[in-house]
Amino acid sequence: MANIQADVTTIENETLPQNLTSHLKSDACMVGLELFLVPVIAVFGITGNAFSLALFSTKPLNEHTSSFLLGCRSLSDIGFLSVLLFVWASGVFNLHLSQIDLVCQTVVYLTYVFSCLSAWLVVLFALENCIMLTTPFSAKKICKIGNAKGITSCMTIAIVLCYSFPFWTVGRNCVPKDNYQGLVTRLVYVDSALTMFVPFAIMTFALIGMLISFIKSCERRRRRTFSSTTSKNPIRHAIIMIFMSTLTFVLLTLPSNVSRIRLLYFLKMDGAQIFGTKPVFQAISELTYYLSLAINFVIYYAFGRRFRASFNENVLRKRTRRHNNTARRTNCISHAFLRETTSV
Repeated sequence: MANIQADVTTIENETLPQNLTSHLKSDACMVGLELFLVPVIAVFGITGNAFSLALFSTKPLNEHTSSFLLGCRSLSDIGFLSVLLFVWASGVFNLHLSQIDLVCQTVVYLTYVFSCLSAWLVVLFALENCIMLTTPFSAKKICKIGNAKGITSCMTIAIVLCYSFPFWTVGRNCVPKDNYQGLVTRLVYVDSALTMFVPFAIMTFALIGMLISFIKSCERRRRRTFSSTTSKNPIRHAIIMIFMSTLTFVLLTLPSNVSRIRLLYFLKMDGAQIFGTKPVFQAISELTYYLSLAINFVIYYAFGRRFRASFNENVLRKRTRRHNNTARRTNCISHAFLRETTSV
């Protein structure tokens, strides 16, 4: 597990001095917890995101722009969790893959790309639904799958190019080169802004706009129908789905970014030591970040009415029908066999 701390996910882990991470290595309880939880979270997340991607890619969900964005997010999260599982295996089985040229740089590069993509796909999802709810007439022209594909493609290309710095700033064993230490530190600050603070601000304003639109819609609905019932209001279900998706993402990724900024602050202090719960908080914050990428399916199924109906129809009911058909064929064969034996 010590190799995981040295190999993956964020540059700030790679720039920490040895005495800063020694507490984690000596904490047997935390090491054991990570050894168990990392593969569980990764496998669960890959499976759930694969189901989500399959459902968002088939009818009737694939007819909506939101489904395309959430499908892209599922694909990005699968990529991140796959890299995480790869690094976990390298650390557990002492494969020392980080010592191979370009392997460590590629791992760091992919984790940055996938994490940034996931954050901004959530932003696009929130903005798209905000436009749909606040300006429904303009949304028919703006919120099209073709536009979403174009924006997502341009955003992906920009992220892929901007995050190429690990290939020329990071050396073997995921240690930044001496002449790039200051640059790497500044880039971590930039990454925190791109993947947390800016997306958080945009999603907050989008949620406020959607809530205002929802309140106004409820007031108009009461005037027309003289009814306060909103249980069948599709806007209500859409807002709940969007709110829970963005809220869980923000809450679960916030500890990781707080830990990142704090560690960089301590690194600037000469001779700073981090004791006690701080290394533990760093490890827990990383686990919560991994969890934010792994529980998408649970959120979609719990709060997405159309997603839940599609999953029940395409997975559960098909499996039930297949089981019933198998049982029916077995019964037919059994009855035929009994008739033959009795006739003899």
